[in-house]
Amino acid sequence: MSAPIPVVVCGNREVVGKPVAEGLKPEYEVTLFCLGAQATAAEIPYILKGVAPPTQSSHVGTGDFSRPPVAVLMGRAWDEADAASVKAAIESVGLPPGAAPVILRNDPSVPVAAQPPAPAYAEELLRRMRAALGRLVAGEKLEGPEEGIVWY
Repeated sequence: MSAPIPVVVCGNREVVGKPVAEGLKPEYEVTLFCLGAQATAAEIPYILKGVAPPTQSSHVGTGDFSRPPVAVLMGRAWDEADAASVKAAIESVGLPPGAAPVILRNDPSVPVAAQPPAPAYAEELLRRMRAALGRLVAGEKLEGPEEGIVWY
């Protein structure tokens, strides 16, 4: 089996982040679960440089930053402004073309059956995240509101 694909997951509650991080295994490795848009924007440049952020908003994840994440997955609470701040933080690193992680945003037009922190909410997000990551890794073009940000 090949090494798991590194990703960063972002949300508002570790009670949702922990089961999502566990549920993405073994194909994907959540290197860090970030709590909130400001924290993610501050932490992601360090992660992309292969070093641990000096302060971490959460300790969910493996903490292995030796390989850059291929995607940053955002939970349902994240809006356009949040995605824009994280995208700007990613761009500030100055990665070569094609090396930046894709931001996967929860599609607000897709209804959810449960609300956080219900376990069913994490399960539903996990199912959709896995499907989108699978298509992304397979090289499929995913739809999104702008370049570098796609829906799941």
